[in-house]
Amino acid sequence: MPTRADLRRYSLTHVVGAVVVATAAVGLIGWNYMKERGASVATARAWDIKGPPCPALSAADWTAKRYKAEKHFDYDGIDIGRHAGDASCSDVKDHGGTGFGTIRVCQFTSPAVLTVTSKKGAFYFVPGIGQLASLIIEDDVPRCVMASNYTLQSPD
Repeated sequence: MPTRADLRRYSLTHVVGAVVVATAAVGLIGWNYMKERGASVATARAWDIKGPPCPALSAADWTAKRYKAEKHFDYDGIDIGRHAGDASCSDVKDHGGTGFGTIRVCQFTSPAVLTVTSKKGAFYFVPGIGQLASLIIEDDVPRCVMASNYTLQSPD
C-alpha cells in the first residue's frame, strides 16, 4: 500500500506533464495518419482499374493450348508471368485507401497471357495479343480485368 510520501512524489506538475506528452503523441500520430490517408486514397483512386474480366483457363487448358509466359517477376512472394509487354505494379490500401490491408495491383501494356502463382495456387489468364490488362491480387488470389491505365509514357 502506498504511503503518503509516495503519493506526494507525484505532484500536479508531473500529472499535467504526462497529460501534455500523451496528448502531443496522440495528436502527432493522428496528424501523420490523416496525412498518409490522403496519399493512400489518391493512390487507390489512381490504381482502381475497372474493366471486363479476362478469359481464365484451367491448368489443363493452359498446357493443352501450349501457352507460354516467358517474362516472370516476383512481387512480394507472388510469381507473375506474361508473354510480352511491360508491367507496373503498386501496393494499394484496401477500402479505397482507408483500410489497413494491402491489395497488389499490376497493370500491363500488352501481356497476351498472364500467370500468377501464389500460396493459393496457380492462375492463368488470356487477355489476348495487343490487349491491355490488370491484375488485382487480394489475399493471394488474382482477378484479371481487360483494362489498364499504364502506358510506356505513364510516369511510375
